[in-house]
Amino acid sequence: MSYQRINKSIINIKNKNSNIYKSCNNCFTRKRKMEFTDYVWYLIMQKGKTTSMELDEYLKNKNGTYKISISKQAFSKQRQNLKPEIFIDIYKDYLIDFYSNYLEEVNTFKGYHVCAIDGSLFEIPNTETLREEYKTQKNSSGNRESARARVSGLYDVENGFMLDALIKDCSKGEKELAKENIENVSKILDLQNCIIIFDRGYPGIDLIWYLEKLKIKYIFRLQTKMYDREKTLMKAEDEWIDLKVDGDRLRKITDEKVKKELKSQKMLKVRMSKIILDTGEIEYLLSNISENIILPTEMKETYFKRWQIEIGYDILKNKLHLENFTGRTKITIEQDFYAQIYTFNVLQDIKNTNTKRIQEKHLDKNLKYKYKVNINILAGWLKNILIAVMFTDDGNEKEELYNIIVEKAEKNLIAIKPNRTNIRKPYTSGRNKYRTNLRNNM
Repeated sequence: MSYQRINKSIINIKNKNSNIYKSCNNCFTRKRKMEFTDYVWYLIMQKGKTTSMELDEYLKNKNGTYKISISKQAFSKQRQNLKPEIFIDIYKDYLIDFYSNYLEEVNTFKGYHVCAIDGSLFEIPNTETLREEYKTQKNSSGNRESARARVSGLYDVENGFMLDALIKDCSKGEKELAKENIENVSKILDLQNCIIIFDRGYPGIDLIWYLEKLKIKYIFRLQTKMYDREKTLMKAEDEWIDLKVDGDRLRKITDEKVKKELKSQKMLKVRMSKIILDTGEIEYLLSNISENIILPTEMKETYFKRWQIEIGYDILKNKLHLENFTGRTKITIEQDFYAQIYTFNVLQDIKNTNTKRIQEKHLDKNLKYKYKVNINILAGWLKNILIAVMFTDDGNEKEELYNIIVEKAEKNLIAIKPNRTNIRKPYTSGRNKYRTNLRNNM
């Protein structure tokens, strides 16, 4: 149950060794109004208000009075001493606990963890320092350049967790970041028990070979002109083919070791599937998954599970307002980013627990649709309740506070309507939605 995991996580955060996560020996040693753990929780619990208001509210929850305060200048200076790695470890600890100790709650597809990898450009404050740190991206018309960060995530589509997330400069290649995601997730899941789904920007021969060596099952969506030779030789809509490793396919590989390995292989045996979209367009999928696991008729539906990572990014950007960063340095960008990945996973865990409860309650009712938790309502209440949970040691009070979230979830449901489609909005203006000097005062 999510309540048990949240409670364990709160204890875990309180017990973290501050010496590992501070940038100097003298940091966080003196008795202050805000100590090491306060900085961790404050950054997790931010709601998008001004720093002054956030600090006043946090200290009121901690001390029961508005009389104790700290200046935003003192706070901003001290937070520079907190390494962002603490938030990475916190959200990874949470996931390891879930996948190791709650197997009965882990959703799989035919016994496999179905995951999706995708990248996204995130807005960051368009300062000179961050333009140098994260590089810049031109808008669609080419008349504006703004600082942007490249985010790459590996997402469990069956359970809704962001298993790994990276925030790097926007010049980083998606395939290299995907490999880093995969290596990081190997500490959480058995990769050979995973199916990883990729969109059209990924299926280079080198990444396919990387996955083959690790014995990871994959599905790629191919670009229109990609592997045309093999497409034209297909005799059926789903068959195993020999993917040749020669010519330009080798020349594009920069890693000489990988190039040598592939040259000796000469070809890779892969499965190619021709699918027809609802629009009538023809697409091709490339995989290494046996028909005993995924039937030809199931391949299209399995690939489109990938859409869940798009929903995950939407929650991060538009429900948790992750792009509303609170600082203008690389360390503050990383603190905010990884702190909100933790919050996102807690939010998804609560949603999953309550969606199951709701569907069990509706099991005997003859309803037109199944129902799920309204993530907007849940996101709005989550931080209000969690901060109260954190500041009480009374187990009964903690559970009562958690139950408030459950009650709000059960009163605000939305129908799960089949065959809904969404159109991805392209990146256009280059202007940021958020400015760090115009944060909400309410």
